Amino acid sequence: MTAVTRSAPRDLKTVHAQPALLQEVKWQPRYMTGAPIADRSSIDEMVFSFVDDRLFRMTVSYDRSRTTGLTDADMIAAVTELYGAPADSPASTRTRAGVEDGVVILAQWQQADAQVALRRGQYTDLFSLVITSISLEPGARKARAEALVIEAREAPAREAALEKKRADDQQKADEQVRTTNMKQFRP
Repeated sequence: MTAVTRSAPRDLKTVHAQPALLQEVKWQPRYMTGAPIADRSSIDEMVFSFVDDRLFRMTVSYDRSRTTGLTDADMIAAVTELYGAPADSPASTRTRAGVEDGVVILAQWQQADAQVALRRGQYTDLFSLVITSISLEPGARKARAEALVIEAREAPAREAALEKKRADDQQKADEQVRTTNMKQFRP
């Protein structure tokens, strides 16, 4: 991945550290250095999602200016050229999957351990393609849910520690000003 995106380990963002390590890398081809990569001009952004250092999902968001005017059927046809016939027809997929998080699933494909879903914003014409590892995604989803519970449980202690640090920092700053002023003050 780093060879294609020309990203560095510092670009890897930790989303959750426990119970599993969930990380992401966001890549925008128009901002990368060097010669442009052919056939990537339709891509606005790609997000690579990892669980315990294993890629479990890639989300490809398409540039609105490159998809303006394209219908759902146009996009399905374009992806079908790459992945073959969808596993579900758009109508049955929409009925079955419905709308998730403001996103309409237009069609889905499945190949070996990968599921590919073509999506569109419920109220926008923004298209995306999500490629998910069928074997790794359930573990990542479970880890994310557990991480949110852990973070909610630990939030009061984290907030108290942060507040204590702020108070300590303020006390040190006040003491430094006091010490400086004591040395300089002349009645």
